[in-house]
Amino acid sequence: MTQIHPEHCSDDSVHGNTAPVQSVRFTLPKDPRELIIAVILAMSLITNLYLWSKVHDADKDIQTQVWLRDDALTKFEQGPFADMKADILALEMNYKERK
Repeated sequence: MTQIHPEHCSDDSVHGNTAPVQSVRFTLPKDPRELIIAVILAMSLITNLYLWSKVHDADKDIQTQVWLRDDALTKFEQGPFADMKADILALEMNYKERK
């Protein structure tokens, strides 16, 4: 009786001591149609990841600008110009009356 060694066996299933272990193989498609579809899917995935990163960066930039604007406004209202707030409101009311 001839014993088949595991390295020469065409069966991909691997058995552990208590349970079978699944072995997954990754192969490139051989058919031209499948190869074209695989390339298109890969390009689509790369494009989507690139666009997502750009949108994410833009969103972070907008959040930073809003934070800086709100922070600057708070510092203006509570800072050294806080005493001028009443004067500014009075000037705005006078300007609106003149129109």
